[in-house]
Amino acid sequence: MARKGFSEKERRARREEILDAAQSLFEEQGGIEAVSFRNVASVMGCSYTAPYRYFSGKDELLTALRARAFRGIERAMLAVIDLNAPARQQLETLAAAYIEFGMTRPNLYALMFFELPNTDIAQRSIELKAAKRDALDVCTRVIAAGQGAGELPGTIDALTASHVFWAGAHGLVSLQVGEQFVMGRSVRQLVPVLVQWLRTGLEQHEAGTRPVSIDNKDNAVNDGGGLKA
Repeated sequence: MARKGFSEKERRARREEILDAAQSLFEEQGGIEAVSFRNVASVMGCSYTAPYRYFSGKDELLTALRARAFRGIERAMLAVIDLNAPARQQLETLAAAYIEFGMTRPNLYALMFFELPNTDIAQRSIELKAAKRDALDVCTRVIAAGQGAGELPGTIDALTASHVFWAGAHGLVSLQVGEQFVMGRSVRQLVPVLVQWLRTGLEQHEAGTRPVSIDNKDNAVNDGGGLKA
């Protein structure tokens, strides 16, 4: 008698179990090298061929892990937003949540931005692009709401401003994880400065100036305006 196939709900749940196992291996047992289908199967107690029903290979699995990490940082930021707070306070809270995620999950954060498999799979992944876009969109919405309420200058569009904000927060995490804060300032001291500089930049930006668009094979701009995969 043929075995009954999984429902879509069951398939999604099984896929998440595989990602749980892969993430555990990645974060706790040695990064990318620790993630193999055999190791994932060993953690799950199943045949080593079972993950192939959900992922074509290791690159696709790692790409899904990257998307999951971006979803994690999105949830961390959404969890702390207080829509009744002033825009500046919301941005400081978002930056703190973003940085806390990176500092407490440094290996996972490295996978998001640094340890990138050089494959076409990541470039084509709709899942990864959507996760990046939605994480950045948390910042964009807060800035747009602040501009709409008159709390933040509207001299530059919210999407461009959120890219600048993201770049600053990413820089602070990278320096902290790299143990580069050795000159008398801490990442927590610099978060309000980052937000103040963003506000000052918005105020000083020349109205009507369009951001430069770089469009070549090394600096691709995707249709969502977000970060390159």
